[in-house]
Amino acid sequence: MSVRFLEKANLPQSNVSYVVMSDSKPEIMVELINNYHVSVITPEPLNDISGAEQYHVDMCLCHLGGNSFSADSCNTDMIHLLSGLGAEIYSCDGISAKTPKLNVCFLCDKVICNTKKTDPTVIEYCNRNHIRLLHTKQSYAKCSTAIVSENAVITADPSICKVCRENDIDVLKISHGHIALEGYDYGFIGGTCGLINKNTLVFSGNIGLHKDYENIKAFAANYNVDIISLGKEPLYDIGGILPITEQAEN
Repeated sequence: MSVRFLEKANLPQSNVSYVVMSDSKPEIMVELINNYHVSVITPEPLNDISGAEQYHVDMCLCHLGGNSFSADSCNTDMIHLLSGLGAEIYSCDGISAKTPKLNVCFLCDKVICNTKKTDPTVIEYCNRNHIRLLHTKQSYAKCSTAIVSENAVITADPSICKVCRENDIDVLKISHGHIALEGYDYGFIGGTCGLINKNTLVFSGNIGLHKDYENIKAFAANYNVDIISLGKEPLYDIGGILPITEQAEN
């Protein structure tokens, strides 16, 4: 069995072999996802961001599709590992809490993002590849959005809900809160999860403890997606679980 990059960012078609995710907290998360035969690449902390967010993959790396990525230029170890797998990396500078340039949500042929704060490498890639840019006021679009399938998402953010409904994307609106993030009142649903195959969405913590668990479970089931908890503790925003490679039959 060989390995390939996901053709469409965030949307595996077979079992994922590599993800990029934080190992800073909770530390057991890497061990738990390894149990599903998924290997983890961890980012280095961002220079201009403090607290838990400095380790978040949704701040420092954006999978554009195939072997193309935009990445924080200072994240040299992560870039080296991705390049070793065959990735083409576009460099991004000036990432901060106020300018989360790579925190964008790729969804098949559409991207939900704050176009005013998105890095030019992402905008240019989308224009070249006829990917529609859907503007939202939310600068943390990826962090705020759990991707269930190519046309279905979960979010608590009203601006993302609005842009989804205007563009025929099925969206489940959930309550704010019920997700931990050190230094903040709460974290965000997109920062807790990622698909590890077409039909399995894993969460960093116990999704069953979320106030809207039954609605989340039913919404995912509509798309033949099972939801799995990594651990027994409440959900924790780790900056997302980004699938990058998957198994491919020779």
